[in-house]
Formats: sequence, C-alpha cells, structure tokens
Amino acid sequence: MSSCDGCNEELPFDFAQCTSEKKCKLHFGRCAGIVETTWRKQDRSGWKCANCRKATKTEETPVTATEMRNFMVSVNKKLECVSQIEQMNSLVVELKETIDFMSAKYDEMLEKMKVIEEDRKKKEEKVAELEIKIKSRDTDILGLQRRVREVEQYARNRNIEVSGIEVMNNEDLRKVMCNIARKIDVPFEDTDIDVIHRVPSRRGDAPPKIIAQFKTRTTRNLWLRQKRHGGPLVSSELVPNGTGSTRVYLNTHLTAEWQRLLWQAKQRGRPRFLLIWYQENKIIAKKSVTDTRPVYIYGEEDLCKLDQAV
Repeated sequence: MSSCDGCNEELPFDFAQCTSEKKCKLHFGRCAGIVETTWRKQDRSGWKCANCRKATKTEETPVTATEMRNFMVSVNKKLECVSQIEQMNSLVVELKETIDFMSAKYDEMLEKMKVIEEDRKKKEEKVAELEIKIKSRDTDILGLQRRVREVEQYARNRNIEVSGIEVMNNEDLRKVMCNIARKIDVPFEDTDIDVIHRVPSRRGDAPPKIIAQFKTRTTRNLWLRQKRHGGPLVSSELVPNGTGSTRVYLNTHLTAEWQRLLWQAKQRGRPRFLLIWYQENKIIAKKSVTDTRPVYIYGEEDLCKLDQAV
C-alpha cells in the first residue's frame, strides 16, 4: 500500500495524484486541496498539487517594444526621482552645514553679548559710584563757594556803600559823610573813616558810588541801623553847593556775587515778597514786615525756596 505524500499516512484505494514529475499521491481533502467529487468532475490530465504548482517555474512571456518603452519610461522616471532625492540630500547636507555654522555664530554672539552685558553692568556700577562722588564733590564745591563768599564779604564788613551822591569838582567826600551823619543822627569824627573813594557805576547815567571803610564794624553797623532816621536823603542836602535831586541810599557794600544773588532773589521773589535784603551772609525775604516765616537764601541753589514758600 502507498502512503500520502502530504501526511505520510496510508492511502485508500482511491486518491488524488498530480501530473508533475513527482507524481504526488494525496488524500482527498486537506492534503490534496480538492474534494473527491470535484476531482472526478474536472479534467485531471494537467492537475498539480499546491506544492508542485509553487515549485513550477512560470513560462516566460515575450515582451513587446511598446511594453519595453513604457517600462523604460517608468524606470527613467524612477531614476529622475532618485536624482532629485540625491539633490535634495545634497541640499539637506548644505542646509545642515549652514544651520550648524549659524548655530555656532549664534552661540558666539551670545557669548559676546554676555561679555558686553557684564561690561555694561560694571560700567553702570562705575557710573553710579562716580555719580555719588560727583554729588559729594558738588556738595563740597557748594560749601567752598559759600565759604569764599563769606570770606570775601567779611573783608568788606567795615564798608558802607553810598549811592546817589552827585559828583562835584574838588569834592570832599569826608564832608559829605559828615553831612549824612548829621542827617541820620549818628556821631561822626573824621578819624572814624579809614578809606573813602568812588567806584564806577554800572549805570552810565548814575553818579559813581562812594565806598567808605570805617575803622570798626560797630560804627558801620550803627550807620546802617540809622540810615532811615530823619527821612529820605537827597543829594543837594548833603553835597556843599549841590543841586542834584536824586535820592541817596546807604547799603552794605556787597561783593559782586552777593549783588548778583540779591538781584536774582528780587527778580524771582517779587511781587510775592515785599521785603528782600542781605544780612549776615544770607538773603532774607519776607512777605510783610510782620511775616514770621521768612525765607533764607544762602546760595543760588536756595532760590527755588521763593517758589515753594506758602
């Protein structure tokens, strides 16, 4: 008895047999892949089992010229795609190199920016230090300027300034001072004055001012306190043979710096402040004679107080 080439079990009397060179003998059904009824109905002269059909080489079919051309066109298209892909790969490589280069430059720029930022912070700290030093220096300078003003003014603390006295030929200024003393009711000796002379006036139409230096500050202060005693002073009443009708004023002999500061205070304070005058290294501003809250100005930086005063 024969055995099945599919399962190696004994074959019955009737079985399926393929026409291949192997002449495989198989059970109907699972082994042969065909049932007995179908087997008997079909033409069995060219039937082959599944295994033999797989092993059989397919017959080569002749290829026409048109098919070949179509095939070559397809191949060429695929080759073009391959070429384009290669070009794209080349571009991708170049792009990657460019990106790497730009990334390196960006990192380099970040590093430089970091250095610049650190340098900027150091400079800001240095500037802050310098600003503190400058502010301190400014304070010192203001203090020195005040001190210089005080020293310069101190050198004039025995002087009095007389303005409005007309100029006469061969004038005797000491005699003029004697007449003023009589008018304001203060005692006077010719020896009370060390030096007396005129100084040029800033106004071309005004007579030059007289500067008199007393021997003592006490005497000078007495004259300033009494300057309004006896009413207004007029030039013709004080100058021998004088004819001038100009008013005469007695004032503290101020330095140019104090004169400028006093003028600025008057320009800024009027008309809010009725009284603005110099006294003992400061300028005093009052809104009225009875004002109990005067403004004190020691330097140009204090002029703003005139705007802030209530």
